[in-house]
Amino acid sequence: ILFAESLILLLLAFSPIFLALVFSPYFNIQITAKAFFLILVFYLIWLFTIWLVFFLAWTDYYLDVWVITNERIIDIEQKGMFNREVSSLRLDRIQDITVEVNGILSTLISFGDIHVQTAGQSRKIILKNVAAPYRAKEIIGQLHDRSIDKMKSSAT
Repeated sequence: ILFAESLILLLLAFSPIFLALVFSPYFNIQITAKAFFLILVFYLIWLFTIWLVFFLAWTDYYLDVWVITNERIIDIEQKGMFNREVSSLRLDRIQDITVEVNGILSTLISFGDIHVQTAGQSRKIILKNVAAPYRAKEIIGQLHDRSIDKMKSSAT
Protein backbone atom coordinates (compact mmCIF):
# COMPACT_ATOMS: atom_id res chain seq x y z
CA ILE A 1 0.00 0.00 0.00
CA LEU A 2 2.84 2.37 0.74
CA PHE A 3 4.13 1.78 -2.81
CA ALA A 4 0.77 2.72 -4.34
CA GLU A 5 0.48 5.82 -2.14
CA SER A 6 4.03 6.83 -3.04
CA LEU A 7 3.36 6.43 -6.74
CA ILE A 8 0.20 8.55 -6.52
CA LEU A 9 2.03 11.25 -4.56
CA LEU A 10 4.88 11.23 -7.11
CA LEU A 11 2.39 11.70 -9.94
CA LEU A 12 0.73 14.54 -8.02
CA ALA A 13 4.11 16.19 -7.43
CA PHE A 14 4.90 16.41 -11.12
CA SER A 15 1.38 16.99 -12.42
CA PRO A 16 1.62 20.82 -12.37
CA ILE A 17 4.79 20.73 -14.47
CA PHE A 18 3.28 18.19 -16.85
CA LEU A 19 0.08 20.21 -17.22
CA ALA A 20 2.07 23.40 -17.84
CA LEU A 21 4.14 21.71 -20.55
CA VAL A 22 1.14 20.14 -22.24
CA PHE A 23 -1.17 23.15 -22.23
CA SER A 24 1.33 26.03 -22.61
CA PRO A 25 1.33 25.86 -26.44
CA TYR A 26 -2.43 26.47 -26.45
CA PHE A 27 -2.24 29.61 -24.34
CA ASN A 28 -0.07 32.49 -25.44
CA ILE A 29 0.76 33.83 -21.99
CA GLN A 30 3.84 35.88 -21.23
CA ILE A 31 5.04 35.26 -17.66
CA THR A 32 6.91 38.04 -15.92
CA ALA A 33 9.67 37.41 -13.43
CA LYS A 34 7.36 38.35 -10.57
CA ALA A 35 4.65 35.92 -11.76
CA PHE A 36 7.24 33.18 -12.27
CA PHE A 37 8.49 33.67 -8.71
CA LEU A 38 4.91 33.48 -7.40
CA ILE A 39 4.26 30.27 -9.37
CA LEU A 40 7.51 28.83 -8.05
CA VAL A 41 6.54 29.63 -4.43
CA PHE A 42 3.13 27.97 -4.87
CA TYR A 43 4.77 24.93 -6.49
CA LEU A 44 7.22 24.62 -3.58
CA ILE A 45 4.29 24.81 -1.13
CA TRP A 46 2.59 22.09 -3.20
CA LEU A 47 5.73 19.89 -3.02
CA PHE A 48 6.05 20.46 0.72
CA THR A 49 2.41 19.43 1.23
CA ILE A 50 2.94 16.26 -0.80
CA TRP A 51 6.14 15.49 1.13
CA LEU A 52 4.25 15.99 4.41
CA VAL A 53 1.49 13.56 3.33
CA PHE A 54 4.14 11.01 2.30
CA PHE A 55 5.97 11.43 5.60
CA LEU A 56 2.78 10.83 7.60
CA ALA A 57 1.89 7.73 5.52
CA TRP A 58 5.44 6.37 5.85
CA THR A 59 5.49 6.99 9.61
CA ASP A 60 2.18 5.19 10.01
CA TYR A 61 3.48 2.24 7.98
CA TYR A 62 6.93 2.09 9.58
CA LEU A 63 5.78 2.32 13.19
CA ASP A 64 3.09 -0.38 12.90
CA VAL A 65 4.56 -3.48 14.56
CA TRP A 66 3.31 -7.02 15.16
CA VAL A 67 5.03 -9.21 17.70
CA ILE A 68 4.14 -12.90 17.68
CA THR A 69 5.55 -14.84 20.63
CA ASN A 70 4.91 -18.35 21.87
CA GLU A 71 2.26 -16.96 24.27
CA ARG A 72 0.55 -14.00 22.59
CA ILE A 73 0.17 -11.71 19.60
CA ILE A 74 0.88 -8.03 20.19
CA ASP A 75 -0.30 -5.44 17.65
CA ILE A 76 1.20 -1.96 17.99
CA GLU A 77 -0.53 0.41 15.58
CA GLN A 78 0.55 3.98 15.05
CA LYS A 79 -2.43 6.25 14.32
CA GLY A 80 -1.13 9.67 13.39
CA MET A 81 1.95 11.25 14.85
CA PHE A 82 1.07 11.17 18.55
CA ASN A 83 -1.46 8.38 18.89
CA ARG A 84 -0.55 4.73 19.33
CA GLU A 85 -2.79 1.75 20.04
CA VAL A 86 -1.42 -1.48 21.54
CA SER A 87 -3.55 -4.64 21.49
CA SER A 88 -2.65 -8.15 22.55
CA LEU A 89 -4.30 -11.51 22.75
CA ARG A 90 -3.23 -14.83 24.14
CA LEU A 91 -2.69 -17.60 21.62
CA ASP A 92 -4.80 -20.09 23.55
CA ARG A 93 -7.84 -17.79 23.17
CA ILE A 94 -7.78 -17.73 19.36
CA GLN A 95 -11.02 -18.92 17.75
CA ASP A 96 -10.48 -18.02 14.10
CA ILE A 97 -7.67 -16.95 11.78
CA THR A 98 -8.68 -15.53 8.42
CA VAL A 99 -6.46 -14.38 5.55
CA GLU A 100 -7.72 -11.70 3.19
CA VAL A 101 -5.84 -10.99 -0.06
CA ASN A 102 -7.46 -8.33 -2.25
CA GLY A 103 -6.44 -7.45 -5.79
CA ILE A 104 -4.17 -8.73 -8.50
CA LEU A 105 -1.00 -7.05 -7.24
CA SER A 106 -1.49 -8.34 -3.69
CA THR A 107 -2.06 -11.84 -5.05
CA LEU A 108 1.02 -11.74 -7.27
CA ILE A 109 3.39 -10.46 -4.61
CA SER A 110 1.67 -12.41 -1.80
CA PHE A 111 0.55 -9.62 0.52
CA GLY A 112 -2.61 -9.59 2.57
CA ASP A 113 -4.34 -9.03 5.87
CA ILE A 114 -4.66 -11.55 8.69
CA HIS A 115 -7.74 -11.33 10.94
CA VAL A 116 -7.31 -13.04 14.32
CA GLN A 117 -10.52 -13.41 16.33
CA THR A 118 -10.88 -14.53 19.93
CA ALA A 119 -13.94 -15.63 21.85
CA GLY A 120 -15.70 -13.24 24.14
CA GLN A 121 -15.61 -9.48 24.33
CA SER A 122 -12.05 -8.89 23.13
CA ARG A 123 -11.76 -7.31 19.74
CA LYS A 124 -10.38 -8.73 16.55
CA ILE A 125 -6.75 -8.01 15.73
CA ILE A 126 -6.07 -7.24 12.08
CA LEU A 127 -2.49 -7.56 10.88
CA LYS A 128 -2.42 -5.43 7.72
CA ASN A 129 -0.20 -5.85 4.66
CA VAL A 130 1.54 -9.00 5.85
CA ALA A 131 4.05 -10.60 3.50
CA ALA A 132 3.26 -14.29 2.87
CA PRO A 133 -0.01 -14.16 4.86
CA TYR A 134 -0.83 -17.85 4.37
CA ARG A 135 2.53 -18.87 5.83
CA ALA A 136 2.02 -16.46 8.74
CA LYS A 137 -1.43 -17.99 9.32
CA GLU A 138 0.16 -21.46 9.48
CA ILE A 139 2.73 -20.25 12.01
CA ILE A 140 0.07 -18.62 14.19
CA GLY A 141 -2.03 -21.81 13.95
CA GLN A 142 0.93 -23.96 14.99
CA LEU A 143 1.70 -21.66 17.92
CA HIS A 144 -1.98 -21.79 18.89
CA ASP A 145 -1.93 -25.60 18.84
CA ARG A 146 1.25 -25.69 20.95
CA SER A 147 -0.28 -23.27 23.43
CA ILE A 148 -3.40 -25.46 23.76
CA ASP A 149 -1.25 -28.60 24.17
CA LYS A 150 0.85 -26.84 26.81
CA MET A 151 -2.31 -25.82 28.72
CA LYS A 152 -3.66 -29.39 28.58
CA SER A 153 -0.38 -30.92 29.75
CA SER A 154 -0.06 -28.46 32.62
CA ALA A 155 -3.64 -29.16 33.69
CA THR A 156 -2.97 -32.87 34.10
